[in-house]
Amino acid sequence: MKNWAKQLAGAALVLVFALAVGGFVMVLRAQQGSLAATMAEAHIHAVSPPDGATNVPVSGEIRAEYVSRPANDPTIKLEPPVGVTLDNPHWDGTTFVIDYRGLRASSLYHVELDQDDWTGKGEHKQIKVRWSFHTGTEQHVAPSPSPNPTSATSASPSVRPSTSGPLIWYGGPSNDLHGVDWSGRPVKNLSAGPMIQSPDGLLLWRRPNTPGGNSAVYDANGDPVGFVPVDQNMMWADDGRTFCGMTSTPTASYELDMLRINAPRVRVGTVPVTPGTNQVPVLAACSVLTQRAVVIGQSNGQYIAEQFAGNTSGPATLIRQLPSGTTVGQFSGIVVQRFSWDGSLVVGNTFGDPSVQEAQVMRYRTHEIVWHQCMCPHPHWLTVLAQPNGSKVAVVASTDDGAHVSFNIVDANGTSKSVTIASTPITPAF
Repeated sequence: MKNWAKQLAGAALVLVFALAVGGFVMVLRAQQGSLAATMAEAHIHAVSPPDGATNVPVSGEIRAEYVSRPANDPTIKLEPPVGVTLDNPHWDGTTFVIDYRGLRASSLYHVELDQDDWTGKGEHKQIKVRWSFHTGTEQHVAPSPSPNPTSATSASPSVRPSTSGPLIWYGGPSNDLHGVDWSGRPVKNLSAGPMIQSPDGLLLWRRPNTPGGNSAVYDANGDPVGFVPVDQNMMWADDGRTFCGMTSTPTASYELDMLRINAPRVRVGTVPVTPGTNQVPVLAACSVLTQRAVVIGQSNGQYIAEQFAGNTSGPATLIRQLPSGTTVGQFSGIVVQRFSWDGSLVVGNTFGDPSVQEAQVMRYRTHEIVWHQCMCPHPHWLTVLAQPNGSKVAVVASTDDGAHVSFNIVDANGTSKSVTIASTPITPAF
């Protein structure tokens, strides 16, 4: 996390477009060079586990097969790093090998190999080779929660959920909580009241009414697994076992924290604000897997949404920054709510005439609409959850002040599965 801290502390506040009421955020990941190109540049034949591998053991070896042994040994790290142990680096001929253990089952991991080709003369040539794999399923015994979370040293990933498959949760009108899997099959029913689910739905958290102290986290059976420190503004991170928080300081700056279950908070870095703007930093997205966070600088009336007639693709919206009027965002056709986990789909709703307003799932690179559903005649709200490590999205649309609710799981091909709702109205836990 040190590199993340340096990057964030040394950068200005990320101002993404936000409306004074509500708002939305789009995060686009910069495209890096292809894996094949970086491997060739580093003189690597093959890596193991290979890129995109699935069912990888939670302990084993990472191997990089070189054309010839380089002047300097590479360094290898895994992300997310919490709970992971890398040791016994050695060479097997021209193959560099390092042992790993402590990975979580059914999880996405990124490998970063850092190769320094400096021979003692000239400039350094630093090459980073990055690839990813998924671990397989494995049963784990959940540890007993620590009675004193401030003194525990284990990180959040040590908390093992009691249910192996990702879940989607929603609350009903009778203080009940219902969990379905990504095929739409009902799996769990709890009498737990409103909760906020982790991205994979295997842990649940109730936002406290007052700031400070600690807040309980529960597993999919409703049993407490531990406590997490509470910040003024916090949200689940994408690893599903960690939170990110934002805390103001006496010096009028803000600090970004990692909040771990049964473990002390970790200070990541300072988030500066622009002087004279009365900005309040608010977390919009938090990724432990990529060690990035997106923070909105909110202040009353700082941005304005300008809507005008577009072309055949529908109306367009410009987001302008005040007082300069600079365009900081532009979309056509839909109000964006969320991306799919793999970044291939965008989900949102059309706007304008409520009698024809739709929820839409789109391949935003080609503007192809793969799924749509009318929210007419009286649209109410739209909530979206991305399938962890997948391309599906759960789309919950409400009309007529919540009297009618549709719940669909949509895949990248536009095939949808309608989920039967126990009773209405409902409150999604995401």
